[in-house]
Amino acid sequence: MVKPVSILRKLVYLVAMVCGVVLAVTGFYPVCILGEHISGYPMMLHATCAPVFAACLAALAVMWAGRCRFEDGDCPVTQRLVQWLTGNKDPEQKDKCKSSGVGQKVLFWLLIVLALPLILSIVLSMFPLFGTHWQEVLLGVHRYVAGAFVLAGIAHAFLLIRRRVDAD
Repeated sequence: MVKPVSILRKLVYLVAMVCGVVLAVTGFYPVCILGEHISGYPMMLHATCAPVFAACLAALAVMWAGRCRFEDGDCPVTQRLVQWLTGNKDPEQKDKCKSSGVGQKVLFWLLIVLALPLILSIVLSMFPLFGTHWQEVLLGVHRYVAGAFVLAGIAHAFLLIRRRVDAD
């Protein structure tokens, strides 16, 4: 029997992925392909999907934080680095990671960290707190963080799918 929490987690992830694709297409297509600023219906679609995406990210951060926490045996490279920095020598060297999802965990936390400047940069630009120059700076921050976010999101989805395929 499938747990209701598992179904909810997958549904929220699916909604976040759909909204993320819509946001990426409506945000980057006019700027990168057409050479224009986002306006009209794409802007309305972008502004409609953005709060849904932000809510899904917050829900995913809460629902996946336990599964994506880092543990002692996640990666021996980090253990060796800490041992080298502290001068402690551990006779037992582990060659393999216990967890196969270390990259997925790193990308999950990277997405959560990138979500903060991504959301705050555009929300702060909507308030009359900053002049024209700083609004342009905030838009640039939003654009570049969105690019990094999309790349990290694609890599995270790839690792998630690959892990599911390897499990089957």
